[in-house]
Amino acid sequence: MAYTLSNLLQDVYMDLGQFNVSTATGGTTATLVDSKQVGLHKDNAWLNGACFIIRDVAGASAAPEGEFALVTGYTSSSGTFTSAASSYTVAPADGDTYGFVNNFYPLHTVRELCNLGIQALGDVALVDTSLTTAASQREYALPAACKRNRPLEVAIQGETGDSDDNAYVPIYDYDYIPAAAGSTGTIQFKRQPASGRTIRIVYEGIHPKLTAYSSVVHETIHPELAKVSATEMCLRWQNSRLQGGDDFLLQRWNDAKQTLLMEKTMHPVWKPRRKSRLFILGDTDTRYSRFSGDVLP
Repeated sequence: MAYTLSNLLQDVYMDLGQFNVSTATGGTTATLVDSKQVGLHKDNAWLNGACFIIRDVAGASAAPEGEFALVTGYTSSSGTFTSAASSYTVAPADGDTYGFVNNFYPLHTVRELCNLGIQALGDVALVDTSLTTAASQREYALPAACKRNRPLEVAIQGETGDSDDNAYVPIYDYDYIPAAAGSTGTIQFKRQPASGRTIRIVYEGIHPKLTAYSSVVHETIHPELAKVSATEMCLRWQNSRLQGGDDFLLQRWNDAKQTLLMEKTMHPVWKPRRKSRLFILGDTDTRYSRFSGDVLP
């Protein structure tokens, strides 16, 4: 099962001791009602906090499971959490398990801190297939996202008639030419490839930003590592905001830093090996002819 931004936020809030869990008794696409909360909190007690739909009572990961919303109002007399219009794609139902938090760690801030926490773990392995070979063209603009490091592997589609068997062939005789910040680099093949073939580039880059509730954390990052890194980032932010004035939070931050070191050892982020670019003189492999007009001797 994919580990999403919603899962990460819930785990981080739980780790921070901010997550309260209950079951809804109803709602609309802009509200969540929990009659069990009536009279337990003052009006607007959860203003600018957030509600997360942890589990839909219908099961099978049905909507609105995983969705979350910023709380714009709270009514004590009915136990109603109000959010912006259409915050949920489907109205919360009686029996849905949900979690709610206050604004001590603001939702949008924590979302950004989660992204920073994941990116702090280092680059991840990514693949780009946006380029297609063209006739009489050996140079191609390398997408800016691929520029952070030299490509780990460049391959060209060997078969075009079967989407399940592209038979990608690794290419070793190419040049990578960097460029100024914000502009595309260049990848230059030393021999002319056949046209209409997908170019597959494996590279290491910054983790794509998690924005939607369903955005997926890269599978090479263990969920526990992602959670601990994001929690450490949140505690760092809170301690900075309070200028280290809370001894408990300062101790929690120190503990989180130690836990993060341990998790990095137990669950290191997988890194692909860079392919060797050795060329063996006299190699009679003619696979290059599958996508090029040139045949190796």
